[in-house]
Parts: sequence; structure tokens; C-alpha cells
Amino acid sequence: MEVSRSIVTMSTAGLAVLLAGTALAIPRAKGARGLERMIPLGRVFVAAPLATFGGLHLAAAGGLSQMVPAWVPWHLFWAYFVGLALLVTALSLIWDRFVRWSSLLCAAMLLIFVATIHVPGVMAAPNDRFTWIVAVRDSSFAAGLLALAGSIEPGPTGWKRLTGAGRIGFAAGAIFFAVEHILHPEHVPGVPLERMTPAWALAPRLWGYAIGAVLLASGVLLLLNRWARKAAVVLGVAVTMAVIVIYAPMPIPAHGTTEVVDAINYIADTLLYAGMALLVAEASK
Repeated sequence: MEVSRSIVTMSTAGLAVLLAGTALAIPRAKGARGLERMIPLGRVFVAAPLATFGGLHLAAAGGLSQMVPAWVPWHLFWAYFVGLALLVTALSLIWDRFVRWSSLLCAAMLLIFVATIHVPGVMAAPNDRFTWIVAVRDSSFAAGLLALAGSIEPGPTGWKRLTGAGRIGFAAGAIFFAVEHILHPEHVPGVPLERMTPAWALAPRLWGYAIGAVLLASGVLLLLNRWARKAAVVLGVAVTMAVIVIYAPMPIPAHGTTEVVDAINYIADTLLYAGMALLVAEASK
């Protein structure tokens, strides 16, 4: 069955990249102090979700091709193309090869998604706050990748502007998410999508307020470019903790393939946001 293949493919791809990337990143953490030891894991936390989503695209291209705008030809081709692009970007990040170009091109792809899928969704339902959240989420992902692309050394001076633009874009998204958390603390922390924070978090609303506070403080500091590196690291670590405590157990109570795929998507989505925060920290030298 396609759905069963989807679970196996996306899980295998994501876990393989997570394990391989972690093994390669550990030596890079030597010499770092405190929370900054997490910064080399930023690329891993981005690569593993990208591989997860890439695996899903390859295994369930038929279903995902329906998300391609009607005016774009070759829907099935683009579903496969996006899956391969995500996998190539993931491998580039963990192997530290052609990172400037892979991150730049992946950011461009995400911004195309925002322009062709999410912005029309916002325009069609401007009162649905989740359409805004999804648009800001993918914009934040693109911003993190742009920040990384601009920070790769050696490189032309003009590339540095991408780092500043990425930092500002990511900061704006963090502040937006902070407001959402403060107004709706009952929703899952990190990227505040539809799911409610599960009971096993013990204090669901407290998680919302706590992550919201970190998002707000980090976003403001990043926007002002004050203690930007530390602010981004703290945000990345806070969201990673939420992934471990709240998101990682989600597949356990899930019933049926649709619920399992949805739970894995939530894990990957939030880990990707944590990774993007750490990418911004890496770029803020």
C-alpha cells in the first residue's frame, strides 16, 4: 500500500540522515562551550526533516502532486522533483558539500511555494490564522537557509547580505509565532499549528507561554542584531526540547497510517524549525 510505503520511506530516510549527520557533526562541536555545542547540529536538524519530507514525496507523489497549482503543468513530475531536491539538500548539509548553492536553491524553492501556494491560500481565507502560520513557517525555513548561504566562507562580499536578510526574516517569523503562542497557548509549541498540546506534556498551556516568551525575546534580539548568536541558540535548544518531550511520542498513540504520517510530519516540521534557528546562530558569527 502507498501509505505504508510512505511511512517506511520517510522514516528510514529521516532517521538515516539524522544518525549519519549527528556522527559527522559531533567532531565539529569540539571546542565549543555551553549551548553553542548545539550549533553544529543545526544542519543535521534541518537535513533530517528535509530527507523525511523528500522520502514522503517519492513514496506518495500521486497524492502530493494534487498540491501543485492547477495552472502548473506536469504535476507528478514536480512532486518527484521536489522530493529529490529535498534529499539532495539534506545530503549536501550533512556532508558539507556545495552548501552555499544547495541552501540557496532550497530557499528559493520554499519561497516559490509561499508565492504560489501559501499566499493564494491566505488570500482565499484571510481570517484563517493557520493559513498565515503555514506561510510564515515556510518563509522562516527559507530565511534560515538564506542566512546559512550568505555565511559560507570564502565567498563574495555581496553574499553577506543574504545573512542579514535571512536573520531579519527569521526574526519576524519568530515574533509572529510568539504572538500566536501568547494568544493561543493551548496549541503545540514551536510552530503553532492545529494540534493541541497533548496531556503528557503535564502543563500544556505553560509550554505555550514558555516557548512564546523565548520566541519573542529571541525574535526581538535577532531583529536588533544584539546577542543574535546566543538568542538563536537558545531558541533552537528550546524548540528541540519541545520536540523531545511533546512531539517525539506522537506516533505512539496514533492509529492508522494517516495518523502516523501526520505525527511524523509534526515531528519533522518542528525539528526543522529548531534546526533553522541553529542555522541562524551559525550564520551570526
